[in-house]
Formats: sequence, C-alpha cells, structure tokens
Amino acid sequence: MPTFCPSNGAAMTIALVFLLISVVFVLFLTEWVALDLVALGVLVFVALVGWVSPQQALNAFANEAPVTVAAMFILSAGLQRCGAIEDVGRMMRKFSKVNEVRLLLVLMIGVAACSVFMNNTPVVVTLLPLVLGVARHYKVSASKLLIPLSYAAIMGGTCSLVGTSTNLVVSSMARARWDISIGMFEITAVGLIVTTIGILYMVLIGRHLLPDRESLASLVNSTSPRAYTTEMRVSADSHLLRGALSATDLFKISAIRVVEILRQGSPVSDEAGEVDGVVLEAGDCLTVEGSRAGMMEIETIHGISPVEPGGLGLHPTGASESVIVEAVVTNNSHFARRALSECRLLEDFDAQVLAVHRHGENITRNVGQVALRFGDTLLLRISDDGLSRLRDNPDLLLLSDTVVATARREKRPIVLGVMVLVILLATLGYFPISILAMAGVVVMVATRCLRMSEVYDAIDWRIVSMIVGMIALGTAMENTGAAAWLVDRCLGLFEGAHPIVVLGIVYFITMLLTELISNNAVAILITPIAVQTAMSLNLHPMPFLIAVMFAASASFSTPIGYQTNTFVYGAGGYKFSDFLRVGVPLNLILFVVVTLVIPLIWPLQ
Repeated sequence: MPTFCPSNGAAMTIALVFLLISVVFVLFLTEWVALDLVALGVLVFVALVGWVSPQQALNAFANEAPVTVAAMFILSAGLQRCGAIEDVGRMMRKFSKVNEVRLLLVLMIGVAACSVFMNNTPVVVTLLPLVLGVARHYKVSASKLLIPLSYAAIMGGTCSLVGTSTNLVVSSMARARWDISIGMFEITAVGLIVTTIGILYMVLIGRHLLPDRESLASLVNSTSPRAYTTEMRVSADSHLLRGALSATDLFKISAIRVVEILRQGSPVSDEAGEVDGVVLEAGDCLTVEGSRAGMMEIETIHGISPVEPGGLGLHPTGASESVIVEAVVTNNSHFARRALSECRLLEDFDAQVLAVHRHGENITRNVGQVALRFGDTLLLRISDDGLSRLRDNPDLLLLSDTVVATARREKRPIVLGVMVLVILLATLGYFPISILAMAGVVVMVATRCLRMSEVYDAIDWRIVSMIVGMIALGTAMENTGAAAWLVDRCLGLFEGAHPIVVLGIVYFITMLLTELISNNAVAILITPIAVQTAMSLNLHPMPFLIAVMFAASASFSTPIGYQTNTFVYGAGGYKFSDFLRVGVPLNLILFVVVTLVIPLIWPLQ
C-alpha cells in the first residue's frame, strides 16, 4: 500500500513536475522544438521555479556523464579520421563474396566488434557509404543490409561502457548518486549474449522480414520503376503557352507526367477535372513526376525552370561535368533546423537538390523554406570540384560516393595507442574514465591527430545538452518528492511480485519509452526510479542499473529512438512499418533473455 502522502502544496508541485515531464515527452516525440533547446529550457525552468538550486542546475554541466560522452565522441572521431574504421569496412568486403547469409554475418560481426571499443554512431557514419558500395557491387538491395548495420552497432555498443553514450550516462549516475561502480567490461557477458542472439535472429528470421526496397540513389537509374517529383515554373516566353498542355512538347515526354498545375497558389484543371486540357499561363507552377531520364528531357524545353528558391529542378551545374550523389544530414550538422535555401549548396558546393526524402516521403512543396532535419536524405547533382569539397564537409554524409576524405593514416599508431590506454586504465580503475578520455583528447590534438575545429565538430552537442537538461529534471524529481511519490505507487503495484517480475517490468517500460524518445533521456529519468524501487523492496540496485542500460539501448522497433536507426532510415528507403516488422520480435526475444540472464550474474538479493 502507498505510504508516501505529500501535503496539498507538495502534491500540487508533484503534479506540475509530471506535467512538465509530459510536455517534454511530447516535444521530444514530435520535435516541434529543437531537442537541445527543450532540454536546456527545462534546466532553466526548474531552476527559476526553485525545484533545483542554482548550484544544482550548474552542477548538471559539471556532471561526469556529459563530459565523458563529449570526450568519447572526440576520441571516436580520431579513430574515424585516421581511417581505422574505413579499413575495417574494406576488410569486410573481402570476406563477404559468397551469399547473403555470409554477407550479413561478416557485416554484423564486424560492426558489432567496432562498436565495443568506440561510440557506435561514428561506426555507422563511416561504414554506411561502404555498405552501400557493397550492396551495389553484389547487386543486393541496400534495404537488406542497412537495418542489420544499425542493429549490429546498437548491440555491439552494449558490450562495454564506451560503446554507447547511454551506458556512460547510467554508470556516471550510479557512481555519483549511489557510489556504485560499473567496470568497463562488466556488462560484456550480457552484451555478447545480446549480440549473438541478435545476429542469429537477423540471419535466420530477420533477413526474411527485411523489405527489398529501392533507396533514393536508385532514382539515378533511368530504368528504375520509381519516380521522383519536382516543381517547375512556366516563364512568359515559354513555348508551352501556345495551347492546351496535351498539345505541348512537355506532354509528349513519356517518362514524366504533370500531376498538378498551380496558378497563383490554387490548383487548376480542365472541364473533366484533369490537367491535360489546361491552357498554361506565365507563372504557372507545374508539379512533375517521372524518372530521372524524363526529368533530364525537361531541360531541353524552352521556358520552363525550377521553382526558386531551393527548387528541386535539374538545372545545370557550373561545371561541364557533374554527377548525381546521395547525402544524408548528419546528427551534428550545421544544416539541421535551417531552411534548404539558407544552406548555400549551390554557392559553396556547386550542387543542386533533385529530391528530398524524409521518413519515406518525397518533399516537394516550398522546399526552399523547409527546415532540414537530422536523417533527411538529399539527392544532389554536383560538379566534380564541388564533390571534392563536400567530401570533407561534416554536415552531409555522402552515401553514393564511397571515396572518403583522405585519412591521416600516419597518425593511426598514436590514435590506437591513445584508445588502448584510455580503455585499459579505465578498466583497471586507476582514474575515472572522464579524466582519461579528456587526457586522450589532449594527446590527439597535441599530436595533430585532430584539429581543434574537428574536435568541436565531433561533439554531438544535441546529446550533451539533452543529458544536462535531463539531469536537472531528474534532480527536480528528487527534490520535489515526485520520484518518491512514483516509487511509492510502484511499490503498491509490485507488492507480492517476484523480484524477476519487477526487474522485467523496469526493463519493459524502459524499452518501450526508448522507442519513442531519446535513449539518454529515458535512461536519466528511469535510472533513479529503478534504483529507489529496488532499494525499497530490499533488492540490490545493480541488476536494475544493468537492466536500464540494456533496455535503453534496445531501440529496434522504430527509426526515431536511436541515432543509428535514423541514419539508415532514409538511406535504405525504409518505411516506419519496416522497423516494426523486423524489430518487435527482436525486442521481445531480448526482453525475455536479458531479464532472465541478469539475475544469474548479479543476484537480485
């Protein structure tokens, strides 16, 4: 039965805290407001209303979790920049020349192994173009490989503290709040079980559930049955103004069709409700759908041009030679939340946008004013010179171009040595991993393995800001009694339940929430509730900390809960339902396995 009975004033405060949590959850889910802005806004709000002291609010910035996560992002960038991950990807090509099963095995084992020793997001960023190249070489649909790529990175990241930022966040909270230390490889046994089961599932079952779907890059192929859409404007001197649309040269191009005509912002049609009989006027905006070959034919028609600004048309680049490539907006991109017309792709890279895909949809209306998001996939026509410049730009990850920026291979011994020392000394417990990671950053910069500009670009400030804000919110829950009230209600539900059932409920709730919002935010909010629930039931908190770690990383059923899923979403041409079909069975299998395995290693009592 509940024993925590707050006063009326305290009850009102607790209600307001949960209202704030609900608002944050909705904003994280919908992304109406930038996630980092929401998190920092939460920190400011809880400090202004007095739910945390100013010192506690500032302590969120000095917490070990965001410092360690930021440093590990930088160290991972060092591995990426010295070409170590790229070479692993090229080695995987050599051992994957037989069939789809071997290809999956080599891919997932290699990716998982990389993710044990560095943050899994840079692993996916580096290997994504290489995997797409393998798919093209062996004539395998990219959609058969990219979800396994993401899943392997997630599962490999659960094998050590440094594999994913979620593990670092939970371990930092455990040490700071309850003086519980979690070793660098203490979770490896469970992580290996999870990774092995996940790989076997994908090879035996999951690969049959994966779609055989074209990616955005396949639109370049003129024989592809898929079409893409663009908007074109009719000029005053156009030959199309001489009669009905059906009598014009545009109508005669068999590989395209006009699906809509807008005149002063309103659709127009003929008496039959079609566009064929419409007599075009200057300024009409045509929405045209067709193959790449058909779109190229449009360029031969006088008096029709892409809609500006930021139109999706196929107008010529500045260079005489150009290529068509695919690129995705990265997690730390300066283009994120900026309108396409503000990104200066034409001016800086001599590149035009042919299509924009977001969540499986082709964006065509007012594209110049649409704010880009992390994971958006762009189809670009770009000159050779522009392509060289774009390769070194961290804002867009080239998918169609497998030639990466020149690696600093001569610095590889230093980078590998730094990583080995950081992990070894942290494992032996000589220094906290936060200090060791920062020391590693200093060495990499001092030895010119990384430039200072690359250091700042390597940090995913959105994640760091989110961790800081959620730490402040977690502190507010404790200070106001909201956490104690929630734990007290949970005790009533858990009364008489077997400890494994309680552990399973904690895992399941965490797993469910991490499919919807950031895994780090879920971990920060659930960890204190899980630990306090365990202590109130006279159970050891360690199994519950481990359960939160694994459940917060178990994002297999949606493309929005984990960054690596978001990366492959557009590149693989996936739909939301693809993740549900493949990921839900894997989530349920791991839920049962992890809940039963954890007590075997860390006794509940």
